[in-house]
Amino acid sequence: TLTGDQITFINQIIDHVVQNGLMDPAELFGPPFTDLHDQGVVGVFREEAQVVVGVIEKINGNALVA
Repeated sequence: TLTGDQITFINQIIDHVVQNGLMDPAELFGPPFTDLHDQGVVGVFREEAQVVVGVIEKINGNALVA
């Protein structure tokens, strides 16, 4: 189950990927991803942050193959 902040964070990721096609995982530690928590993905997801980064890496890999 996701919190409201986590859902908002995921929606920000989706918006970014739709607009840009790819996403550098390092962007999860800067604005606008630090608007919800000053530590970005680590602050919002704590233990699951690496899972979020892994999903972004898979999305990037799929986009590069296509």
